[in-house]
Amino acid sequence: MKKLKKILLVVISSSLMIMTGCQLSSAQQEKREIELTDKKLPDEGFFPEPLNIVSLGDSLTQGVGDSQDLGGYVPILEDSLEERTEFGEVNILNFGKRGNRSDQLLKRISEEEEIRTAIASSDVAVITIGGNDVMKVVKSTFPSMTFENFEGARLNYEEHLAAILSDIRELNPDISIVLMGIYNPFFIFSADVKEMKMIVETWNASGEAILNDYENTSYVEVADIFRQTDQNLLHTDYFHPNDDGYSLIAERIEEGVIEVLDGGSSQGDE
Repeated sequence: MKKLKKILLVVISSSLMIMTGCQLSSAQQEKREIELTDKKLPDEGFFPEPLNIVSLGDSLTQGVGDSQDLGGYVPILEDSLEERTEFGEVNILNFGKRGNRSDQLLKRISEEEEIRTAIASSDVAVITIGGNDVMKVVKSTFPSMTFENFEGARLNYEEHLAAILSDIRELNPDISIVLMGIYNPFFIFSADVKEMKMIVETWNASGEAILNDYENTSYVEVADIFRQTDQNLLHTDYFHPNDDGYSLIAERIEEGVIEVLDGGSSQGDE
């Protein structure tokens, strides 16, 4: 009988311990659920916003000279921006077209719905234009070209660039704009083309001045990249950048994109 009582006491004690444990576990679980429910959600800025960029222009945007035909500076810029913590997914639509002059790019923006839609839905527009405007004059006057030969073409370029910027802003008033300057591919033959450096500097000054008339813009200088180095940065055609050239261009354009998105851009009266 005593033995039976001991057995009953053990069973009862064990049952009480199990029940107490279950009650504690349930209470802890209830507390945990309450704590999770009451936690404050992260601010909207906790998750980086995607960045949409539209690239417009000539063969430098298309990526002519890129050994892998991937799009020149565009994929390099895209990868580099995605590594930054302030952006989420980065998407760049490339509308570069070999041979485009400023008048032709203006026409494409006016007429091609795909480009217009991309501009309207993008955060940043990156433009490379003007090199073919210069080359048209070079081809028609070489080797006896002079500074004066380029003046009429430069004035036309200024008119077209202003119209390009206005059309872009009409499609998307909030879009940031980055304009890349042109460079002198004839520095290798500088003895034969003495005035080309002055011509490039004048055209770039015109482009930068026009850009300064628009808010939320950034001008990117690249002429010095090719001029101040012993490294070969040109493709075998001695005109377009090679892979190394595009990599350096992408770095400069990234600086321009960050500058304009941070609000440290050129500002004027639109």
